[in-house]
Amino acid sequence: MILDSTVEPVLPILRAVGKIPSGLFILTTGEGPDVSAMLVSFVQQLSFEPLCIGVAIHKDREIGKSIEKSRFFTLNICSVGDKGLLRKYARQALTGDAALADVVHRKLPDGGIVLSEACAFIHCRFCARLSYHADHELFIGIAQDGDLAADSAAKPMIHTRHDGSKY
Repeated sequence: MILDSTVEPVLPILRAVGKIPSGLFILTTGEGPDVSAMLVSFVQQLSFEPLCIGVAIHKDREIGKSIEKSRFFTLNICSVGDKGLLRKYARQALTGDAALADVVHRKLPDGGIVLSEACAFIHCRFCARLSYHADHELFIGIAQDGDLAADSAAKPMIHTRHDGSKY
């Protein structure tokens, strides 16, 4: 079924799906010239044991290859009121030097990248890529590390969409 939100009125199913809340995250992966970072929102905890996290990424995005190559990814959770990270990463995935230029960050022992402006981070070891005949693929990681920012009172940014056919 192809759902088109450009037709008014927008189908009720699209409006309903748009009400599914999600957070905003900056996904980082790779090392050196292969560093990549992009804004993602389709993120979910998938299990308790092991602690698995799923991220759906459009299959045309190169960052998927970087995740598979590096075997890890880090989700940096955007804070309410954060404009800096969103401004930098909202339009496109960034790679190489541009990915981290002008962004305060630190590296984890295995190369994971934690952005200082995030209210929290979850670092995952990549374990599976699931293709399900759709425009996105599911990247699954097992959480290895994570923590809250120095300002532990910072709240994660939550958003809903106008409708379920676009970001």
